[in-house]
Amino acid sequence: MPKTIVIVGAGAGVGLAIAERFGREGFKVGLIARNTSRLEEMADKLKELGIEAAAFTADVRDKSALAGAIEAAVDRFGGIDVLEYSPTATGDTLLTPREMTEENEQFHLELAVLGAITAVRNALPSLQKSDNAAILFTTAASAQYPVTFTASFGVAAGALLNYARVLNQEFAGNGIYAGIVSIAGLVVQRGEEGGRSPKGLELIAAQDIADLHWELYTRRDRVEAIIGDTGMLRQLTGL
Repeated sequence: MPKTIVIVGAGAGVGLAIAERFGREGFKVGLIARNTSRLEEMADKLKELGIEAAAFTADVRDKSALAGAIEAAVDRFGGIDVLEYSPTATGDTLLTPREMTEENEQFHLELAVLGAITAVRNALPSLQKSDNAAILFTTAASAQYPVTFTASFGVAAGALLNYARVLNQEFAGNGIYAGIVSIAGLVVQRGEEGGRSPKGLELIAAQDIADLHWELYTRRDRVEAIIGDTGMLRQLTGL
């Protein structure tokens, strides 16, 4: 029987690449994000590739809307086998430690962690019925190597990393795998990878990130994986 992946915070980069990667393996795809027109465009692209897909609009910071979107996806596909969570903060929301405010950090926690908790809690009844369920997360390597120029995001990313870890501890013996991919670089499309951004960040293909998610899902031999060059982050943080 075909399985279903629901991608929360789906975007045209990593989210769509994960949808295509799992779709090639026979998965049906549910897409959740707040921009309806972009969601429909992504769903149409997947359908053109022969992948069954549907879009569900919700802001991950709106608990009731996100819960409703997940419920709608379960109704549409009959269940969820894999939940992937990957909303991305925009650059204008990233603050240094000196600039950080309670309001800004609340925003990042809602986006990265509290939304994830909402998504998992509402998908869990369906995941528990699957014979090969998984909960996957995508974040930046700021989770492992926090740097000052993305400090407000990094604090929340670190919390998400720990959430993924404890989820895996909790459910590993119950047939539900939890894993997280951290990106040490700038996401681009296939064919644009391999170089460096003006700030020195490695350019990483969204499709390679999607392949790593598939590897985690199928192998289930580790909780976390980092893709990209962490050397610059190690130098900046001393970790």
